[in-house]
Amino acid sequence: MSNIDFSQPQRQSVKGLVLIFLQEGRRGLQAFWPVIVGILFAKHSGKKILIIGAFVLLAVILTLIHTILYFRAFRFHIENQQFILKKGYLSRKTLTIPLDRIQNVNTNQTVFQQFLGVMSVEIDTAGTSQKELKISALTKPVAVQLSRILSSYIEVQPAESGEAVRTAPPEEKLVMQLTNRDLLKIGISQNHLKTAVILFFFGIQFYNQVQQYFKEKAAEYAHEATVFLSQSGWAILISLVIFFLLVSLLYSMVRTAILFYDLRFYKLSQSYRIVSGLLTRKNVLIPFRKIQQLNWETGPIKKLFGIYKVNILQATSGVAVKTALIEMPGCLDQHIEGLKSDLFGPDELKDQPVIRSSRVYFRRTWIYKGWIPAILFSPLLLLNWLYVFLLITWILFMLIYSLLTLKKSYFQVSHGQIRVSSGAIEHHFKQMEFHKVQHLEFSQSIFYKKHGVASLRIGNASGFIRLPFIDERIARALHDYLLYYAETSDRVWM
Repeated sequence: MSNIDFSQPQRQSVKGLVLIFLQEGRRGLQAFWPVIVGILFAKHSGKKILIIGAFVLLAVILTLIHTILYFRAFRFHIENQQFILKKGYLSRKTLTIPLDRIQNVNTNQTVFQQFLGVMSVEIDTAGTSQKELKISALTKPVAVQLSRILSSYIEVQPAESGEAVRTAPPEEKLVMQLTNRDLLKIGISQNHLKTAVILFFFGIQFYNQVQQYFKEKAAEYAHEATVFLSQSGWAILISLVIFFLLVSLLYSMVRTAILFYDLRFYKLSQSYRIVSGLLTRKNVLIPFRKIQQLNWETGPIKKLFGIYKVNILQATSGVAVKTALIEMPGCLDQHIEGLKSDLFGPDELKDQPVIRSSRVYFRRTWIYKGWIPAILFSPLLLLNWLYVFLLITWILFMLIYSLLTLKKSYFQVSHGQIRVSSGAIEHHFKQMEFHKVQHLEFSQSIFYKKHGVASLRIGNASGFIRLPFIDERIARALHDYLLYYAETSDRVWM
């Protein structure tokens, strides 16, 4: 592969014209799909059909002209330790990104991009005011070479001069690769109840949009469904719930395969690289120094399979959230230990005492999530005696849930790190270093002050860690220590 001179302005591949045209057409369909559906199902005379056809043809021509002008105006190059991109034909825009501000350089390739023989390069500048920058249609040699050049600047720490240092591409070590069997385990161990709730509310939102254009039919079908459910017995309702959970299971399996197919986790000298995806093949570089927090979790089914789900959190400015969290399921114990060793060094938290939340946390959880909902739904007892059984079951379930929440709510702290445990059915862990702390929040209501407890939120550039209902003296001491550490530490947070 010949070297490309990126000091000279470069354009996207000519094949990108097709991709840009289809992307603009898709945006139009997404914005006006209800109107389009209404037009398609409405009755039209021959004259109206000609008028509609003329409007469609005009829209296609305007989109084609926009595509050509946008393509010709889109150029990028590297100059004076900066990546410069110019775009726009009516309003010219120039984006300038210092190379040492680049958070990630990722390459993606959808199925259609594979057909065209092009790739997209995403340059994430999370932690600054810049948005994620995306070049959608580069040939594979150009995309790979540009990605390697930019990645070589962010693989190591900046020099003392403050300028990014370019190094030779480091050697990679394959740490983990997911097989089809691993994907099956991951899909089965997902939170299917949560997925079912999401699908349910998505269905309601879809119904509300359709109802605006098919009011009579939608109302008629909704009435028939309501009558059917009201006249059905418990067996039908339970069958519908089981069916909905099975649909959720299928959705989780398909989603897992699409997102994490052939996931490969590589370790470089000072960063990780993750390649995954079925329909869209993503290639993500994660420098160690820009990782703000490490999260991992397990659950009953995950424990049975001996796997964890890991989330690696990077700095984000709020406009590039989707690239701030890197999800990596199917990890084993040795992978968790390796991540902690790479990011935090020797485990100095292992021998530290466990500090638990107060029993006030248990009482609050049981009251707010158990008794208050039961009281609100108590009028249902007048309709059917079976609701008595359901409400008692709910209160007992939330009793167990609250006890598990208290049992798993604890943290360990050392001179420069903290590890927090939380969860009820699932078990979540979060770990971060103190020099990455960005803000603190000490909270204590009058009621909790009476019981001598308080809550503490420790924020970083990717989110926060919460310590709920801990001893007030410990909360204040930790709060003051973190403020002192932030003022005296000379370590950079990114």
